Amino acid sequence: MLSPETKIQVPKGAKVAGELREDDLIVCASGWGDFSETRILDSFVSHNSGKPLIKMTTHLGHTIRCTPDHMCFCRLNSLPHHYYLYLMERSTMGFRLGMTQNLMKDLCGLQNSKPSSVQSDIIDRIWLIEGSESLPQSVFMLKYSTAKYGLPDIVFSGMQSTAELPDDYIKELFNRIDTPTRARQLLQDHFMFESSPHVTVKVSRTSPPVSNAVQLIIFGASEKSQNSPGYSNIIRIDSAAELKNKEQKGFKRRMNSKGLWHLEITRDDLDEALLFVKTLSCLDNLEIVKKIQLTKKAPFYILPASHLKLGMIVPVLGNRGIDEDTIKEVAYEDYDGQVFDIKPGKIQNYIAGNWVLMSYSGHETPSLKRDVI
Repeated sequence: MLSPETKIQVPKGAKVAGELREDDLIVCASGWGDFSETRILDSFVSHNSGKPLIKMTTHLGHTIRCTPDHMCFCRLNSLPHHYYLYLMERSTMGFRLGMTQNLMKDLCGLQNSKPSSVQSDIIDRIWLIEGSESLPQSVFMLKYSTAKYGLPDIVFSGMQSTAELPDDYIKELFNRIDTPTRARQLLQDHFMFESSPHVTVKVSRTSPPVSNAVQLIIFGASEKSQNSPGYSNIIRIDSAAELKNKEQKGFKRRMNSKGLWHLEITRDDLDEALLFVKTLSCLDNLEIVKKIQLTKKAPFYILPASHLKLGMIVPVLGNRGIDEDTIKEVAYEDYDGQVFDIKPGKIQNYIAGNWVLMSYSGHETPSLKRDVI
């Protein structure tokens, strides 16, 4: 929810959140850089007590203040001289701390170092805890967190070049330490959610490998919706998924830029798309990955505000439509008072402080699962 002074974009300027009422017109993002108008279905007010507000500012000077659980749109950005303290969980081991300058590169190394003798699937989850442009500050964050929470900062596999111990000793170390309890305390202290990792990677030992996820890309279609503002929504799975013949009807095969095939189907109505995805995930035991296509670049992921860190890319309102900006500063402020939110019709987002934010919908919660950003 938003602080009371937050200004929400309306067709002729901006209004303070607390002044907006049901049926008022507001501006929202409608996909692929476009924006449109929609009416407010409902407005909400609550009292914030005991939790801080997060103040986030972009390089272009756009600032937003909201509660840690407010759902936002973001994308990981590979910037030089940006360091991240991260918490990592391996399903077969437990939790550890680490520091990275290039998360995607490190992830590839982690996957390649997994022992081939393991027969079961391995799932890695990663939460980015803090970001910094200073190497000494990043090292301090790592040392402080390992000392405060008693979490190991040693790699999971003895096969890695940076491993300090062989596999047997590494397993014994994680067996002796209650890493799950300590990791949850770390996340709680940073007002973060265990159910919302920034990255989830699953290494399947089945042969041939099968898909374990269904993607819902809001506004992901190239054609506009006929029944609501914005573009149609895409439901996508890769062609390795073993769907029943009945479920495959209506899907079209499409090749991506890397030459891999996907099965796709479009839905104009978002509620219908959500119901279809949930049904499909239950029938075939698939994880739901939800994205939103707000600009002409890569889609954004949906994460709680407390999971947005320095250097991440966020959607903002530019001079010619929805554009992208990077987070320059993240700070926490004590606040005891009213906070606001609204629920628009048809499109589940609005523009506040020039940020494009997720609106209250009843669908999105911090428990939503994600794949690699």
